[in-house]
Amino acid sequence: MNRELSIGILGGGQLGMMLCQASKEIGINTHIYCPDEDSPAKHYSNKFTCKDYLNEKEIINFSNSVDIITYEFENIPKETLELINDNKLRPGIKSLEQTQDRLIERKLLEKLNIPYAPYKELNDEEDFNYSISNFGDAIIKTRRFGYDGKGQISVNQKTNFDKNISSLFNQSIIEKKIPFEFEFSQVSCRDIFGNVFHFPLTRNIHENHILKHSYAPLDLPNDLEEYAREITKKIISDLDHVGVLTVEFFKTKENILVNEIAPRVHNSGHWTIEGCSSSQFKVHMQAVSGIKIIQPKLLNECHMVNLIGDEINDWINKKSDSDVNIHLYHKNEIKNGRKMGHLTYIKDKNIL
Repeated sequence: MNRELSIGILGGGQLGMMLCQASKEIGINTHIYCPDEDSPAKHYSNKFTCKDYLNEKEIINFSNSVDIITYEFENIPKETLELINDNKLRPGIKSLEQTQDRLIERKLLEKLNIPYAPYKELNDEEDFNYSISNFGDAIIKTRRFGYDGKGQISVNQKTNFDKNISSLFNQSIIEKKIPFEFEFSQVSCRDIFGNVFHFPLTRNIHENHILKHSYAPLDLPNDLEEYAREITKKIISDLDHVGVLTVEFFKTKENILVNEIAPRVHNSGHWTIEGCSSSQFKVHMQAVSGIKIIQPKLLNECHMVNLIGDEINDWINKKSDSDVNIHLYHKNEIKNGRKMGHLTYIKDKNIL
């Protein structure tokens, strides 16, 4: 590999931090562009630019300073990406356009004949009444900028229509609440040659709408595991996506349904740092740099736990050992509901 290769990363959160850490292992220089001066990735990148995403001059300078640009979260303004050469941006604009808006994402699933929860655009009171009558229990979800439960309201036939609901018109969908057995995710990667591989499936448990536990590998019946991978491959290929992409699923009594698509490395894939021969972060940077990807091997059965808010205080002075690996994000301010770090417990070692 060319050790002088420089990859720019839009976003400087913990995902960007771990992308930078992985890049150092494989000889790739990183340049973080982020408007947050205190972002976790700042101290791990080779270069750091703290400017607004809509600063045209700085985005162009950033683009000119690197060979390739990728991103660590999906809520980047489209205007920012349009300033970057399509050949330099991996994944491309299409992956963001199709996944950062829930309505457009649902239409993508419909086009690809992929199962998802029934939904309706929420544009007026008639849409609300129709949905409540037909769905019963439902969730109003903002089309953009929703994560960790933000931008979601549970409603049912007893819910009174009010200004809080009407304020969400023309920017939300209303989706039938699906009874499911559990949630799981498929983290996959595609290279510039069109090769696709999949990490083992991961079972996820949320608390207060925030991912708390991930267990891998998830043992699903072979037909459902293969179906989840077929769905993910269909999505990642249709988007012409280069790099890691994650699909979140609901396991229902009869089937599996797609809940969300994340066009990036994902919280539920953090366990791959200790659990696989190559982590999701390493293979993402390899894929976007133009390297032909190789299927990572499963090494350990893992249990990942997110440290939320002041839970970080119990671990900040401890060190990793053979049973638990401690990852701290070095965020300056502890907030309720904020991801401050994660733990990865090695459950069964040397599975191979």
